[in-house]
Amino acid sequence: MVTAALNGELNTVSYKKDAIFGLEVPQECPNVPAHLLNPRNTWEDKDAYDAKAKVLAKSFHKNFETFESQADESILKGAPLVR
Repeated sequence: MVTAALNGELNTVSYKKDAIFGLEVPQECPNVPAHLLNPRNTWEDKDAYDAKAKVLAKSFHKNFETFESQADESILKGAPLVR
């Protein structure tokens, strides 16, 4: 995947935004099986993945509280979404 990015091969593929973390995830990449591009697909128990992703997002928010007063709006908008 790094080689594809460095070679510009990810410039023309489609991306899907991760609902919690906001990352743009490529939907295809040369020499990488498509099911590996979405980490949720690598978990046998999808509900367990979803639960762990929410825990991670909440942990991010908790840890970031120390710095929140120093962050501008653009930084705060980049935080994971926790529902």
